[in-house]
Parts: sequence; structure tokens; C-alpha cells
Amino acid sequence: MNYNHALDLIFESYIAVKPLLKGRLDRDVRNPHIILNMARQLDLIPPADKILKVTGSKGKGTVARLCASSLEPFGKVGLVISPEEIDHTDRMRINGQPIPQDRFIACFEKIWTQIKIPSAPDYLSPYGLFLLIALHWFKEENVDLFVIETGRGVRFDEGGQIPAHTGVVTSIFFEHGDYLGPTLDDIRADKLSISETCDHLVIGARDTKTPNLAYPHWYELARQSATEALRAFRGRAIDIIDIPCASFATRQDVNRTLMYEGMIARDSADEAFLQRLMQDHNGQVHFYLSLPDDKDFDGIMDLLQKTGATVSQIILTGERGFLSYEKAKQHQVAYQGDFNDVCALQSGLDLPQTGLIYFIGTQTYLRLIKRAYFI
Repeated sequence: MNYNHALDLIFESYIAVKPLLKGRLDRDVRNPHIILNMARQLDLIPPADKILKVTGSKGKGTVARLCASSLEPFGKVGLVISPEEIDHTDRMRINGQPIPQDRFIACFEKIWTQIKIPSAPDYLSPYGLFLLIALHWFKEENVDLFVIETGRGVRFDEGGQIPAHTGVVTSIFFEHGDYLGPTLDDIRADKLSISETCDHLVIGARDTKTPNLAYPHWYELARQSATEALRAFRGRAIDIIDIPCASFATRQDVNRTLMYEGMIARDSADEAFLQRLMQDHNGQVHFYLSLPDDKDFDGIMDLLQKTGATVSQIILTGERGFLSYEKAKQHQVAYQGDFNDVCALQSGLDLPQTGLIYFIGTQTYLRLIKRAYFI
């Protein structure tokens, strides 16, 4: 088996039933215990007192990464993130190092022989299968501590349902309403249900004590949340070990600055930070926004337009769920193309040669941008 064949098998069950899932909520179609029962049978679920897990609408990946890096002085730390940052192998890491591709294949082959594919409309969740691979690898490597970032929800999410010592909720916005909603109260109830499967609950910070002018405000909130989570997890204060942020970065070219930020809801945006960027770059700021209709397109578009900067749309096509960009099509579209085609983006998107270029959107979009302009 090669890597691509393994990925095909991981997504095969989900893709087969995908037409049946459109427009339906997770609580009606997702059963996390299909895979969790397999994990129990394979004896892959670690002791709860060794697990810290994180959910939320913004900053959960940052908190998970900060917690994992800061726990490394205490032993081997296994980290599970969702979604992948660049490649599917970086969904699982030990002390910051992604699983090697050959080990990924080997671990998948071992669990695949034990997996029973359910009948439709049940399916094998890709997130759940990646989690199984990670837990198998962690067990082989005698990992000591575990940090798990849940998927989009908790109650119907494999990572969300694993018992843990400490659970963290970073923030709750109207996000994934088509899956966790339909209301904000439904989304809140789903994410806060993490308290049912952990001994200690940490609610993320709400106000920054010392704003970091180099980052949007949510990064400092994430650091504070990670600090409280580690205190609850280890029973004492632990120094935060900073690592590169997966949802925000800056790169300086000769005559221009490039930035990216993961942002899908206006509530998570740092308006003061954006206005400061406008001042620092004398108004020469060009936003490239990529948000499908199921995100807070109207809220973020209104915010960006109020800065006075130029805003252009990026529309992604290809196999990434049920994505519609009808709202984006009503504005200036700078590029439309496959979510995974780096060369097409580099040749088809004509970027300004001066000023600040700021890419804002989903993690799928950022993955493409990172590969095209930041790696």
C-alpha cells in the first residue's frame, strides 16, 4: 500500500455517503462510537488522566499546539490536530515531529485489517480514522502525555468523546451552523458538552491583559487559555513554550509584506489590529478573502470593507465537502481554482508587488496559501 492509496481508503466511506449527508446535522448522521469502539477493542485509548483535549470556534489549534510544546519537558507528548496544516501526516505529532509517511502507512495497515466498514448511512469518519492512526503510533512509541484537538464539534466527534483529565473551550461563535446548529445555542451546547467527558473544564480567556501588537488579539487569548489549561492538567503553573502559529504568519519580501490569518467569523476578528495594519502600511493593504457561504462571509466582508482596503475573492473548487461561493461571486473575484493546485494559484493570481497582502479565510485556503507563498 502507498500513501495515496491509504488516503483513498480513509476518505472512501465518507465520500460514498456524502450525498446522503447534505443538509443534515451531525447529531442525525454522525456516530463517533463506531470508531471509538474499534479503538477500545484495539486497546488504543490512553488513560484519561494523561489526556488534555481542546475544542472551540477560534484558537483551539493554537491552544493545543502551545500545550503540547509546553509539556515536552515532562516526557513524550502526542499531539492530534484537525484539520491538517500542510499534509495529512502532520495531523499527528510526537514532540512536534509529524509521523513519517512510512510509519503512517504501516500504522494504517495494521488498524485497517481490524476495521469493519458500516452500512450506509453510517460511515467511517476521516477524522476518526486519522485519530486511530495517531493513537496506534502513540502506543507504539510509548507516548507519556496526549493533547487532542477535537474536530468541528464534541458530542458527535471521536476526539471530543474520549475521556480526559482536562477539557478546554477556547471560544464559541456561530460556526459550522449547518452541522452543529442550527442555532448558536445548539453550537454552544455541543462544544460545552466537553465537560461531560473530562474531570476539569477550562473556559478560554476573554480579554487580553497585555495586547501583543505583532499578533491579532486571539493569539494572546490562546496563550492565556493554554496557561490555564496546563495549570489544571499538571496541578501547577507551567511556562508556555511558544511555537510558530498555524493560523497566522508574516513574511517580508523586498517591497511588500505577506500575511495570512485563519478567520471564518467576524466575532473572532481583531478590528484594531487590522486598522493598525492600515496605518502602518499607509493604506496600501490588499485583502484576499476565501470564505464559502457556510461561513460568516457577510460579517467579515463588511469588516474588511470598512478598513478602506481593497478586497478580492478567492474561490476554491474540488473535493472539500459541500462548498458554495455564491456570495463571493457577487464581488471582485481574483482567482478561482482547485483547492490543491499550488502551481495554478501561483500562475493565476496576480499579486501586487508593493504594500501588504493579507490572505484571510479557511484552513483549507491557508494550506494552499502556505504552500504557494510561505514554504
